[in-house]
Amino acid sequence: MGGTLAKQSLKILLVDDDMGIVDVIQASLEDAGHSVVVANDGVEASLKLKNQNFDFLITDLNLPKKDGVKLVNELMGVVKIPILMITGELSNFEIRLKNLKNVMLLPKPFNPVIVPVLVNKIFKSFSIEREKARVKKLMTA
Repeated sequence: MGGTLAKQSLKILLVDDDMGIVDVIQASLEDAGHSVVVANDGVEASLKLKNQNFDFLITDLNLPKKDGVKLVNELMGVVKIPILMITGELSNFEIRLKNLKNVMLLPKPFNPVIVPVLVNKIFKSFSIEREKARVKKLMTA
């Protein structure tokens, strides 16, 4: 097999209240073969996360009704999926996010073409770590 993983089509929840950013990221992800569901605030995102299964979460840090950190903290207790958090205020929130596992920060501004590349890399890394944990658990059982 040569050690390469085939590209996967992921179901991604994209959370941002800036429709300009949503449109560009959504188009970039869909062009890469992913399925994208959009939420425009943290409360809507929470509902979608409770009612649907997602492979990946992309969220803005500053959201109406519930910010990205609260959303991610809430998610951590329920499901384990990789997260890409977009922010224009990296220095203010870096400490709050430092202890969150499976979260990668993407500072604004960014080229939307990089988003599918980051998603694939983060998802691959997350999958490898999950498999290592599964094997370790089996070996110690």
